[in-house]
Amino acid sequence: MGMTRTRYRESRILVRRINRLPKESLTGFRQKVARLRQHFECFNRDTADLCQWLMGLRKDFAAAYPAVAAAHPESFGTLGNFLLEPAAHDGGIIDEKQRDRWRLRVCDDVMGYRACGTLDGHPLPDELRDAMERAAAERPYGGSRNCNAYRLIERLLALEPQHRLVLLKSAAEWVVARYQRGMENWNSAHKAWADEKDEWERAHPGLTPEIRDLYRNVYKQLSDPDRDDKPGLRRKNPRICPYERLRQNTDNCCYAGQKGHGPLCWKFVEFTKTRQGFNRKAFCIDVERLLKFCSDHNVSNPANAFLSPSMPGVLFADVSAAKHPQRMRQFKANWDAYLHHMGLNATTVMHHGRLPHCMRIGKTHKDSECQFNPHTDYCREYQRALTNPDNGLDDHALSLESLYREWRMNYVAGPSKPQFRYPSAHDLPMPKVFGEGFFEVDFNESILRLHLDDMAPNEWIEFGFTPWPRKYKPSRREISEPGRVTSAHLNFVGTRARVGFRFAVQHKQSRCACSQDELDLLRSRKYPRQAQDQAFLDEARERLSDRFPGDFKNDLRILAVDMGMTGAHAAVYHGNKCLSDLPIPIVKINKLYDRVPRTLVRSRGDTNKVRGPIEMATDPQKASRIVDARGLRKEHVGRHLNAIADGAAAVAAKRQQETDDPMQTLRDSDFRGLKRHIRWMIRDWARLNARQIVDLAEGNQCDLIVFESLRGSRKPSYHLLGPNSERQKAEQVLYAYGQVRRKVTEKAVERGMRTVTVPYHKSSQVCHQCGKEQSNLGLWRKNKRDGKFVCDQEQCDQKSNSDANAARVLARVFLGEITLPKKN
Repeated sequence: MGMTRTRYRESRILVRRINRLPKESLTGFRQKVARLRQHFECFNRDTADLCQWLMGLRKDFAAAYPAVAAAHPESFGTLGNFLLEPAAHDGGIIDEKQRDRWRLRVCDDVMGYRACGTLDGHPLPDELRDAMERAAAERPYGGSRNCNAYRLIERLLALEPQHRLVLLKSAAEWVVARYQRGMENWNSAHKAWADEKDEWERAHPGLTPEIRDLYRNVYKQLSDPDRDDKPGLRRKNPRICPYERLRQNTDNCCYAGQKGHGPLCWKFVEFTKTRQGFNRKAFCIDVERLLKFCSDHNVSNPANAFLSPSMPGVLFADVSAAKHPQRMRQFKANWDAYLHHMGLNATTVMHHGRLPHCMRIGKTHKDSECQFNPHTDYCREYQRALTNPDNGLDDHALSLESLYREWRMNYVAGPSKPQFRYPSAHDLPMPKVFGEGFFEVDFNESILRLHLDDMAPNEWIEFGFTPWPRKYKPSRREISEPGRVTSAHLNFVGTRARVGFRFAVQHKQSRCACSQDELDLLRSRKYPRQAQDQAFLDEARERLSDRFPGDFKNDLRILAVDMGMTGAHAAVYHGNKCLSDLPIPIVKINKLYDRVPRTLVRSRGDTNKVRGPIEMATDPQKASRIVDARGLRKEHVGRHLNAIADGAAAVAAKRQQETDDPMQTLRDSDFRGLKRHIRWMIRDWARLNARQIVDLAEGNQCDLIVFESLRGSRKPSYHLLGPNSERQKAEQVLYAYGQVRRKVTEKAVERGMRTVTVPYHKSSQVCHQCGKEQSNLGLWRKNKRDGKFVCDQEQCDQKSNSDANAARVLARVFLGEITLPKKN
């Protein structure tokens, strides 16, 4: 099969800031911007009212045909579906201008402006004509009894047909993008979720509906910390220890403290770091011998034991007698410093019979289980509710508690329906669109002329705008070609006006005849659940293979990308052979470095400022561990989140004093600039990373870009947030890999490439050479901290960069050579 045709699509918008004209006064410029603002707000009101009218058609259809509407919640009926997406009744292909004319004529007929006999010579379908007559019979409301829609119909009557067309098209696109497509995807996801739920319940027949009801009643009695301790716990995966842990009656809570450890554990870690020359292991052994000596010799206070002449011989039996005084002084100094730092009394330690905290803390709670972390009140409440005889949970039912929690986390409720919001000039703005004949652009002089709704013919209002970027593709000369810019979109960011130029982009020829839209629909409609990732991959690979011109296994060029919080890597494959591993540099807020900076001047406010020239890391493995460079880092975002939290507390305290109202929360205007700054940082981070990936793929002449499918994955530390968790919250803010993938998809289609996702579970723990999962997780974590991967299988000696290994694994997963383990 040959290559796809070269084509143009209105697929890109470049936004420029509106400025003053040369020698224009500031007062005159502000008056013109204020006039633009009025038209912008009026456009949003009219679009919102039209959206409301279209949603009214859906409600009327649902009231008339409830069974059909229940099976197809995305349907708006015959009339509504035609207004949203006009189509020929015989299945013929019509261009965009024809669709716009048909949409306007049908709408004008329903609203009573002008009759519509035919559509460009095509007779109206009988079903559509009947629906138009029913809607027209309810005039003057035009098929809707809403007063806003009635006022809108009266207002639109005074507008030109071109203005009505822009409003109607904008409203239809808004409803399709923000409601109809979301409902179609939700309908598919809900059906797949129901099938997955039935399969899980058949596989676990012991967890009967009666047992689930008993547990559900227990959860209704529990206090909900997310709703001011009101009864009824709603979170699917609550921060409550499982019953198997609670029944042990030990202080080993997963959710209290930090990483499952109490304050004393963390204080001891701090003590070991601040005490120079401190031997933690020897100190713990000496304390154990001290407490045993006190117990054997009936010494009530360990401080008195140091006065006993026989104590050095017991404590330091493995040391020569000449060194006993030195060891005694050293141990006593460490013991006194320990009690002072920890805020403990020697008698308290004697009462415990050991140090009342953990000796070390692993990376996770599973690595070092804490026996000194008391359970939270919610854990105790949950334990009392489970063992309460009134709730009817016997030993058999309690043994199924872990199964119920798994069922609750995945199947207690289905995928939530998308929430539809109408456009608003302040909260959710819709850009005002200026179509053909209503705008003129001079890119050489950077001048924009607009024709507003209330202007006379041949009357224009002029603005300057930020010049076209020099290195942007297409260039200013190319974009100046007649008809290249199809529309101008006016928007406001705060009080500043922005204009976006929508232009057609030439698509390069693609060897993948399977379109990106086909792959996206396959993923979102047919296989919408995480459990269907492998099924989606199998069918997507089959479709790509069937339409590929050549040997798919040997000729396809792939760029597999693995992205993480500390670094990223890409692997280039030609067929099933890896050509190269490409490290992706760390992205800063406003620039992209060729190599990872080793040192930079720290952010403003830091006490230790690094001065002098910038040093670049030459070793990619070492570069991935450098965190001293300024830019979009967790520490940067965490500092902003701390500022918002501290400011929120101060604002609430002040407002409480002024109004005597205890319920004080932040308003939308509070910290608006800082919140916008965080959003823009994430936006720029996603754009720059997407640009890197697309440039790598284009430079290596790749046909396909492979990403991990992160459906169903939780953000870092989603359920283990501790009291000092601003860095973890910052990780959640930075968890924007979906934005990167979507932006890469937009750019890849223009360059003749396609993107696809593959299952991701434990992809970093699998060796790309042997395809085996690592059995020694401790060694794997240690190597990953050092930025390397060393396979622990006996017959495999693979050693590589950890991110490069993960990228290669993703490529081989797409090729079907590696199958990742299923997520439990």
